[in-house]
Amino acid sequence: MAKLGEIKLKQIQQLNTADSPLLIRKHKEVLNLMMRRLQLDTYGLTWAQFLKGVGIGGLSVWLLMR
Repeated sequence: MAKLGEIKLKQIQQLNTADSPLLIRKHKEVLNLMMRRLQLDTYGLTWAQFLKGVGIGGLSVWLLMR
């Protein structure tokens, strides 16, 4: 049981941005921000990005076929 005033924080793995080119480093920083905000690990982030791609792809196909 947690003591009064003690907070257990979930540690989230971050992507390494140290030796990356500028474009890749910025992309990894955005992914790290999403991982922190949504409390996701790399596996969960991969599924979130997949579902986002399916949604945006489905929406764009629907708009083009109208």
